Amino acid sequence: MMSNFQEMTVVQLKEFLSAHRNDNEMFSEALGELLSRNPDRQRYPADMSTEEIGQVISEKIEQIRKK
Repeated sequence: MMSNFQEMTVVQLKEFLSAHRNDNEMFSEALGELLSRNPDRQRYPADMSTEEIGQVISEKIEQIRKK
C-alpha cells in the first residue's frame, strides 16, 4: 500500500500515523512528510529536566494568550 503523503492534510497525516504506528516504514515516511511541513519548528533536547519542560510549556501558553 503506497500513500501520497504530499496530498494529505495535516489531520489526515496524523490519523494515518495513529493507524499505522506499528508499520515502521509507512510510519517513518508519513512522519517525515508531517515534519517537513514546518521546517522552522523549535526543537528541544530529549534530556530536558521537568522544570525546563514546564518552563517551555508556560512560555508557549503565554505566547498563545498574547495572540
